[in-house]
Order: sequence, then structure tokens, then C-alpha cells
Amino acid sequence: MSRPNSVSVLRLTGPWQLQPVPLTIPFTPDQLTDSWHTIPECGHLQPLLYPDRPYWGAHLRALNASAWIYQRTFTVPDAPFERARLHFEGVDYFAEVWVNHICAGQHEGHFAPFDVDITRLIEPGANLLTVRVSSPWDAPNPGGTYPTDHVLRGLVKGHYEHGEGVIPPDVNPIGIWRPVSLSLDGGVSLDHVRIHTDLAGQVDVRLRLTNATAVDWHGMLALTITADNHTGAGARRLIPVTLPPGTHAIDQQLHLPDVHLWWCWDQGAPDLYRLEASLLDETRQPISMHSERFGVRTIRLERHPQHFVYWLNERPVYIRGSSYMPALYLSQCSAATLAQDIDLARAAHLNLLRAHVHVAPPEFYAVCDAQGMLVWQDFELNWIQDPSPEFERRARTLQRDMIDQLGNHPSIITWACHNEPTMLFARRHNLEQHPDPALYADAQVQDSTRPVLICSGQMDDDWQRSGDSHSYYGAIWSSRYTDIYRHRSRLHTEFGFEAPAALCTLRTQPEAWQRLQHLVGQVDELWAYQAALIQYQVEHLRRLRSDGCGGYIHFWLVDLIPQVGCGVLDACRIPKGGYAALRRASQPLHIALEHDGRQPHALWIFNDTPAPYPDVTITWQVFDSADEPVEQGTMRWEIAANRSQRVRSAPWSVPPAQCARIELAVRSANGEVLCANDYQHPFTPQRRPRGYPWKFDPYLGTKVFDRADAPSLVDQNANRLLQRIPVALREAVAERILRQHLPSAWLAQLAAIGDLVLR
Repeated sequence: MSRPNSVSVLRLTGPWQLQPVPLTIPFTPDQLTDSWHTIPECGHLQPLLYPDRPYWGAHLRALNASAWIYQRTFTVPDAPFERARLHFEGVDYFAEVWVNHICAGQHEGHFAPFDVDITRLIEPGANLLTVRVSSPWDAPNPGGTYPTDHVLRGLVKGHYEHGEGVIPPDVNPIGIWRPVSLSLDGGVSLDHVRIHTDLAGQVDVRLRLTNATAVDWHGMLALTITADNHTGAGARRLIPVTLPPGTHAIDQQLHLPDVHLWWCWDQGAPDLYRLEASLLDETRQPISMHSERFGVRTIRLERHPQHFVYWLNERPVYIRGSSYMPALYLSQCSAATLAQDIDLARAAHLNLLRAHVHVAPPEFYAVCDAQGMLVWQDFELNWIQDPSPEFERRARTLQRDMIDQLGNHPSIITWACHNEPTMLFARRHNLEQHPDPALYADAQVQDSTRPVLICSGQMDDDWQRSGDSHSYYGAIWSSRYTDIYRHRSRLHTEFGFEAPAALCTLRTQPEAWQRLQHLVGQVDELWAYQAALIQYQVEHLRRLRSDGCGGYIHFWLVDLIPQVGCGVLDACRIPKGGYAALRRASQPLHIALEHDGRQPHALWIFNDTPAPYPDVTITWQVFDSADEPVEQGTMRWEIAANRSQRVRSAPWSVPPAQCARIELAVRSANGEVLCANDYQHPFTPQRRPRGYPWKFDPYLGTKVFDRADAPSLVDQNANRLLQRIPVALREAVAERILRQHLPSAWLAQLAAIGDLVLR
């Protein structure tokens, strides 16, 4: 999205003078009140301030002792204007804006752009701009358990207090991380455009226009749609407009002949259009312009107690995805880095990225639109949040900002209001009281064109509002990754396994290397386990398409820092073992062996493309421990479009113990290999590595496998009475609780009883 044209625009990109308060500036204490009752800290600045120790340690929390002041002078361009506004593209997290020592406005939220009207505050010549930025830590929750509710999160911000190998415990970004600009205009502007489309080529446009003057404004509104990345025809309208003072919404409709649809990359071409909207004065000169790129497409999620199906342009699409955060500090992201990550996701045959509990930089969505990469968009809430009505009010404002900001991107196909609010089943206030019901209702009203989930995970039976599944068999749930074999899911949106970064990546961070060098010699084994788990579980979920599963989202694509994490790419984008497995198992056309880890059951063909393959040959070979073929065979088959098909029962009689390797292939009529797959010792699967998942390093905030001096994760913030129970028993009980599948109504009753007892 581009900013409206103005009479003059000045970019305020620096130099900034930067220092923490208290600062010797002519502010009185009552002018710089702590409006949010906390004293915050610094984080986007952290790599600058601690370049050798950017991720870990209590020294980072010292930056929280005060807010930070950004200050610079600017000169207003010599041009006529009626209104002056500062436009901030991103400030993390609370901002107070002062111009010439007078407070001009406040804002909350790291991702949402905002404007501050400074018309009456600026003076001829030099002007002083001061921005006070704070990002407070939450107070500890004495009865909580790390990392789920050791604090009750009071910010609408997914980039901190996540824990467990995702975001280190001492990281909380802060700062002005996107450009700031000054715009001067005549007081009339085109401020926002929302676009809805249908498959017949109808384009509904809602425009928000402002007349900040004291008199009616008369002019024209010009709307022009052109093809952005194809040769299709466009459309144009010119409408007389009278704007009384105030803010107004105008609805217009255009029609595209011979419309080109937007598709994700594995279903077609991601064709895009561009809308240029302009306000023209009485001499037909543009005074405000707005440019928006969009795609013509529809999306819906067919929800049923037994199945979920995404329909893109009324064609069923099976989701093959991974969760994604591009960096701990979003200010470090470049368009090139984001494009590289999306290329790596496409190379792994994924058609969706889940923006996990954060709003990504704008360039991410632009690249996804252009590359045909679907996006599942989380809101910025994770685990246990502040359950107060006041927090709900703030969260609702920011969720509306998110949908307003991102709503025109065709790549976004789902809004999810909260990730795992019932991670602790006894904590249900967010889901049942504040803020989730209000967020869910708001999102449905604000955007009726996309499916909305009230939350993601731990609500499998609530298929009307949620219904997706998270599971960690073979990881934090159980010792065998094949335990997922009995698990059924309508839509599977988290699974995976933590593995260390490449040794060369770990060595880039001495603090991580010091605590993880015991893994030298184990990396290959751990990568192999990650690969085996991912391949088995992806293929299991792809089989479930025939049973009503709408797709999978693996957790996750790339680690944020050099340590032990769920990424299949480490922080330097070096592939771990899991990347090749995810790539192989996610091929749009794929052949797989169904087995339970003990014996074979059947051969399957997965075809997620819109094209059938009417005449193919399926081949299989079984090899013994001496790598000698002991059985092989072929058969003809017709592969249907957009389906998972059970081909036949396992076609060999070799005892499972003698199956050391199995090779499968699908060939076209002319002998071309369309897809192939192989299995090494499939009926003696690897066991979960020693020490995982409970051996934990509190400093790094991550699991460390079998390091002898590492404490157990169950000892973090544990109740004193619970600490008397043997650690091994507590770990076993915790795994059992994590994989509980009690109905939500039962859990709600248990939580209510627990609240009563605790009170």
C-alpha cells in the first residue's frame, strides 16, 4: 500500500539522537506521564547496543529500566499547505509523539502505521520532534508455570515472552523500526481503500476520505484498474464527489472483463491487478492518490464435524504449510531476506506460510501475493494473556488495525485470533471471557470474506469456531513419532521437533556454543530423527485428506537465532535434516507407504494438483539388510486430480524385520519418473533422543537434550508442593496432560472447580 500523495513529503529517517530517559529536555514530569503505568525497555535497539550478546542474558533487561527517547530536528518545506501530519510506519511498542515540546499524540502497537496531526504545532524554520518509546515487561505471575503463564501477557505482541526455543526469555524488541515521514496537504485526502472481488470480475471498492477543512470540497474521484503482472483488461471510473467537512466512506463498483484469477502457485498463476484511486480538484489535478495491488479470488473454509476443506476460487486446495517468523527484530528484515525465505518455502513444495503470532513486515505479504504463497495470519496473542476488559479493548483496536492494514492481500486466507489460549487447560478466561469472544465477533464483522478461528490449538471439538489440531507425538507428547498414526484431524496446524543448528552456526554465538557444544557428534543423529518424524507425520496427514483433513502446517520453517529450535532451516538458513524430509513429503504429487512403525498397511498416491494423471505405472522394491532386492512389482493406476487415494494393501509378503529399505516410484506412460520415495528401516523407527524434551537451559530458554547439568523444564516456576514429587513422575504426568483430549465442556468445568479451590 502506498501513502497518499501530498503537496510535500519529507522522510525523517535520521539522524536520530537516541538515549534513555531521564533525559535533560524541557519536559515537566506531568507532561511525560507513564500513561500505561509501567517503565519499559529497549529491543530493536538491542543488536546495536550489544552486538556481541544480542539474544541472551539479564543484562538485556537492564535496557527495560526506562523508556527511550528519539529526537531530531526538521525543517518544514517551503510549500503551501492546510494540514501537516507525521506518518509512522512502525513503532514498537508504546509511543508518545512530541513536537516543539508539546504532546501531539500517543499510539500502541508495533505493527500498525499511524498518523499524528501536527498542523498547529509546527513553526517556520527548525522544529524539534521527540518520540518517547517504551515496551514494558510483564510482572511475574507467582503461581504460574514457565513458559505458558509465568506472566500474564499485557502487550498485544507476539515477539516476546514466547519461550521454549522460539524467543529467548530476555528478548523484548523496542524502537522506531519503520520509516517516519512528514506530509503536507490541502486538508483533503484519500486515506484508505478496501477491495472485495468475486469470480465474475466484480470489484467492490470502499474508500475512506477526509476533508479536514471547514468548507465543502468539490472534485472528482478517479478509479483505474490495470493488470499488474499479466496482460488482462482493466477498468476505469470517474465520479463527481462533494465532501463536507469530516471523514466519509464511499462505495464504488467496477467490472473486469475476461477476469484473471489469483491462484496459489501449485494451482495456477498468481495474477494481480493494481487499483489507482485519485482525488482530482476542479482543474482535474490530483491532490491525493492511493495505489493498491490486489487479486481476484474467493476463499472459504467448508467446516463440518467430520471434515474441513479450503476452497480457493471454488476449487478444493489442500494446505501444505509451515509456521514462520522472519527474525527476532523485524527491523533487520529486508525484502531480499523475506523473498529468500519464501523461495525456500516454495522449494520445499509448501503452498502456505503461517505468520505465527505476529504481523510481518509489509514486504512479506507483497512477495507472497506475487509468488502465490498462501498466508494464515495469526493475531499477536499467544498462550495466556491479561484477561481484563481493559486489555480486551486494546486488543480489539489492534486487531482491527491488522485487518484494515492487510485485508487487500489475496494471499491471506485465514485470520486466527489467539494461539493456544488454553495451553494450560485450567486457564480458560481468555477463551471464555476476555478477549477472545470479542475478537472473534469483531473479525467476522470486519471481514466476512475469510474464515476466522477464535483460536488455534487445544479446541479440536469446537469445529464451528476453531477445530484445528496441534500435536507433538514423538516430541513433547510421547516417545514415538508413529504414535500419531491413531490421531485424526480436520486441520493440523502444529507438529514438529527441535534440533540443533549446524555447528558452524552455533559457533557464531559463544554463549550458545558454550551451552550446546556437548552436541558435537550428535547433530547428524538429531537431524535424522527430525527428518524421520517430519516425513512420517506429513505423510500421515496427507493420507487423512481422504478422511476429511484440510491440510497441515508444520512448526516451523526457520530458527530465529543460533540454538536448538523447531526450524528445518537454522538461523543462517542452513538446512537441517528436516528440510529435505519436508520437501520430499510435501511434493504436490507423491507416493507413500502407510505403516504404523511395526508393519506395512498400504500404498497411497497424493495428488494436490488440479491435473489428473490417467495412465501411470507404480513400482516398488523391497531390500534386505544386505541391500539385496527380495521383492518387487508394478501395477497400472489412474491418478485423480486433487485427491489422496489408497492404491492397495502393501503388495509384498516380506516379513517387516527383513525390510531394510523400500523404494517406491510413479512413472508416466513414456517412463518418466513423476515422483519417487524411499524408506530406511521403516519398521524399526528411531526412539526419541535422550534427555528430550525435559532437559532445559533457562538462560537460552531452550531444550538441550542430555546435557548432564541441565535442570528439568518441570522445575521452572514449579509449585513447592509439586517439587516434592519425583522429577521423572512429574515429567510423565506433564506429557500426559499435554496430550489430553478431554471435551472442552469437561475442561471448562475442571477449570471452574480449580478457580474455586484456589480462591
